[in-house]
Amino acid sequence: MALRSGASFAFNWGNRSAPAPSSPSRTIYLDSTLSEWKGKDAIRVDVYEPSPTTQPSKARAAADPVKRVGVINLHGGGFILGSGTDDARWACAVVESLDAIVFSVNYRLAPGYPFPTPVEDTLDSILQIHARAGEFNVDSNRLLLSGFSAGGTLSLAAWVILQDPSRWGYEISSSPSIAGLALFYPLLDFTTSRPVKRRLCVKPHETLPKSMTDLFDASYIHPTIPYDNRDDPRLSPGLMPLEYMERLPPVHLCLCEMDMLLTEGLKFADNLREAGVTVTSRVVLGEKHAWDKPPPFAPKASVSVEYQAAIVAMRHWLSDDGAKLTRADVGTVNDQTQVADGAPLDTRSRVERGERDEGEGEEKREKILLPGY
Repeated sequence: MALRSGASFAFNWGNRSAPAPSSPSRTIYLDSTLSEWKGKDAIRVDVYEPSPTTQPSKARAAADPVKRVGVINLHGGGFILGSGTDDARWACAVVESLDAIVFSVNYRLAPGYPFPTPVEDTLDSILQIHARAGEFNVDSNRLLLSGFSAGGTLSLAAWVILQDPSRWGYEISSSPSIAGLALFYPLLDFTTSRPVKRRLCVKPHETLPKSMTDLFDASYIHPTIPYDNRDDPRLSPGLMPLEYMERLPPVHLCLCEMDMLLTEGLKFADNLREAGVTVTSRVVLGEKHAWDKPPPFAPKASVSVEYQAAIVAMRHWLSDDGAKLTRADVGTVNDQTQVADGAPLDTRSRVERGERDEGEGEEKREKILLPGY
């Protein structure tokens, strides 16, 4: 597929831009046991590990200072593109800051492997990495999930399945405990159409093109499912039942202002707060979906800012007083979404704001980010 080749070239080139992230320290292969398409060594995982000379980090589990934190990461790409090395900069930042081991999963892609196989590959990866934690010197009680775009969807959906595997016919003897989820601009609700999501965006013309999102959705949801029936939490994890939501570990959300997924991300954050879940959320002003990925090939300064903000949240989750977040760090448990000046984000659509049609006389807004990271 030409689109995959182009995306692969862009990410490979981007990962060569200074400062270039490290390559995976090793690659492992996991079995597919839950999908309709089962197979041995079907799921490749790129593993990023600290240097053997790295000094122990305070983020390690206090109960067992020898073992490291494990982070299972899922890449983006609309469920049809991408690979585990796409998030190399994120993986390296986590390794360096948390002294963690990052497992970046190459789930199988649609259209060859449509829903629910990518979710099932994610779940298989979580279960098998948890079972092999000792092999990697990882504390099995200190596993975190992270994901970008489609990968954020898959991370959250897999966590939902762990709450009641038998509901979907999965036979899982023991569900691992997940210590937290860091989700970057995830798709959380497939029951709302793309045209509606675009209209809710501040600048609809800044969102991903219709041709691309149509391809994503038709490839992943095949055969197609009517919108009214897309509330399966494996597909739309943001619509999970309240009884599941109340069990969620701490969640960090990083959203983009010019993204059609912003509204559902903000709504999800509000729902988490109402359910009593520890949640921190941030909006990158003036940026589109997947702003941290190429192009441009050289990473923007805001990428490091937002990655470190997520890492600060993760560090809190892993500390003895992980629930005691402060505004000086990443917002309190019940804070509204954080933007540059700490004020609530104006999420009204372009029409509701009384703005002109797309591109007419609009000045480029200054991108301001939270200080202190």
